[in-house]
Amino acid sequence: MYRSTSPPAPPRDGVQWANAASSAALRRYSSLPKKGKPQGRESTVLAAFLLSSPQDPLGPEVLSLATGTKCLGASRLGPRGDLVHDAHAEVVARRALLRLLYAEIGADSPPSWLVPSGSGGRWRLRDGYQLHLYVTLLPCGVMPVPPSPSEVPRLQPDIVVNGYGGMLLSYPWCSA
Repeated sequence: MYRSTSPPAPPRDGVQWANAASSAALRRYSSLPKKGKPQGRESTVLAAFLLSSPQDPLGPEVLSLATGTKCLGASRLGPRGDLVHDAHAEVVARRALLRLLYAEIGADSPPSWLVPSGSGGRWRLRDGYQLHLYVTLLPCGVMPVPPSPSEVPRLQPDIVVNGYGGMLLSYPWCSA
């Protein structure tokens, strides 16, 4: 994807936007069937990639959503490579996002928020659109692309958003 040279302005009013983003992710999760969701005292991590638009900055669209907390050890991996090794929510949500992006780019008419970026088959987000990651629990381990302090000014978890602890990351290099 396209990497911006300067970070975009943070998404509008931080608390108001955080509530809108977490509400969108939690609404989508709640709309899914009960099968496979934690029951009783069980819990899981929820991760979602959201798209904010300049037309409706407080109405982010959920592009992908996943739950999960597991990573298979080397001894449990299949010899054919047919098992998902890392099923953490962030990883699965990213895989779903990439699948969506590839499908959209390959479609006869890609969505208006994706635009070609020069030659070589590259694409980027249209100006004014931003991609965000919502996670209900801080990611464990090392994130695959550690942002520098100049790229992401806020990496502090939102203490309580709609009754849930959560974290919103806005990646400037995903914006135009």
